[in-house]
Amino acid sequence: MILSRGVFALKIATGALLAAIVALAIMNYQDPEPSAFGTESANNETIVYRRAPPPSARPQDSDAADHGEVAGSSYPRAVQTIRFVNPEPPLSIAAAARDAIKRVLIKVGAFVAFPSRESTEPESSEMRRKRGTVVLDEIDDYLWEVYQRAPIKKDSSGDFTWKDPTAAKRMGLSLQDYVIGGMDPGFREQLYKAGRAMDAEGINWSMLSAFRDDYRQRLAAGFKARGGNSLHGGSRRTGGYGHGRAIDITAGEGTNSEEVWKWIDAHGAKYGLARPMPGRDPAHIQQRGESSKVVSVFRKKRLADGGRRQRHKSKVKVASAR
Repeated sequence: MILSRGVFALKIATGALLAAIVALAIMNYQDPEPSAFGTESANNETIVYRRAPPPSARPQDSDAADHGEVAGSSYPRAVQTIRFVNPEPPLSIAAAARDAIKRVLIKVGAFVAFPSRESTEPESSEMRRKRGTVVLDEIDDYLWEVYQRAPIKKDSSGDFTWKDPTAAKRMGLSLQDYVIGGMDPGFREQLYKAGRAMDAEGINWSMLSAFRDDYRQRLAAGFKARGGNSLHGGSRRTGGYGHGRAIDITAGEGTNSEEVWKWIDAHGAKYGLARPMPGRDPAHIQQRGESSKVVSVFRKKRLADGGRRQRHKSKVKVASAR
């Protein structure tokens, strides 16, 4: 019963709509002369009205003209009125809005994206210390110098030099703080110790990539771990920034990458490092097994050596003062 009543009501409404359309069409057909349109502003509204065609000439029309009035001013006012409650903004406001939108958008490569919620200003090492990030000045500076030995980051997939800077900017970090500071402190100790040993043997090593967050991992091409599952710094696998435990290693000028990889194969165990996929991903190296004991030994020795160097510098200063 309810359904039949609803259908009946719908038929009545449809019929009324059709009748209105027909009536409007007849009215427009009976109006052979063009309509005149005008606009005016009132209370933040734009009113558009259509004036009716002038009536046949009457004696009073000449009187109106003698008094300097516009003949059209005596037309009947509004036959059809349309109100726009929110009129178009002035051009200056629209232009300002477009400029604001442009400032919000950031162009990344070949597409436009909204910036992250994080600050895009590079973060200093002091700021990192204040928020609890581990900063190892001596080690970080050395590894950053090593990273720059191969300024062009390129492999069989092509040139991807732009990817690390893009990911660093997205996180609001300098490039050094992103690629080096994003690695686990213990892993940095291991790379520092092994790297110094390679330097001593004349092997000029470098890095293709170091820390990679989930965003940077998605940018990576070729054989790679799924998003969030990378030892380079995946959120699920390692915990993200400050916990990366893998790098892609390569050679700087004057050295072949094969020499670097062979050195890791021969000596990596001593430093708690391994190259687990020499066939599919030869550049990838990572922590080997439980490395905490190795890291502890390296750290104690480095701090002891640093203390001896500091004491030596103090003695030299005292001697020179005399």
